[in-house]
Amino acid sequence: MRNFPRLLLLSLFGAFLLTSCQEDEKPIDNSDQIVGYWKKSINSGENMILTQYFTFFDNGTYNSSSVYFNAETDEPLGYAGRSSGEFTLLDDQLSIMHNLIYGVPQDSDEIYVPNNQLVLTNNEFTEEMKLQEVKVEFSEDKMIWIYPPCGPLENCIGSQEFERYTPIQF
Repeated sequence: MRNFPRLLLLSLFGAFLLTSCQEDEKPIDNSDQIVGYWKKSINSGENMILTQYFTFFDNGTYNSSSVYFNAETDEPLGYAGRSSGEFTLLDDQLSIMHNLIYGVPQDSDEIYVPNNQLVLTNNEFTEEMKLQEVKVEFSEDKMIWIYPPCGPLENCIGSQEFERYTPIQF
């Protein structure tokens, strides 16, 4: 009877070890939630609207473009950039690897140019800068990217909200 408390304690400790050593749960691939067309528009001042488009494909790749529009006529003015690469969405964590990044030429005074005048700018970005990781929440036809907090002197984004859309077919 004197060994009973020891045996009880030992068996409880053993049960704790067995339950805590179980294999961690594997993240769930939620890529099907993001596949499709998404856009976000912001008023960029000077009578312009900047719209960012993302197309996520079911093979784990994406294309994006940032286009300026005239706010009054909705006429496209030009491109600020575009990119393509790969993505994963595991649980609620979106990882985007920007493989090709095109932007306005550095010697240009403009903030947008025609699509065919964008130049490859990959060498201006480190590998760390090419990888974008955000938490994602979905609500009806909305997708919200939640960025991690940053330091007091950094320019933080916070969050971005995209809406699902159907592209015009010609």
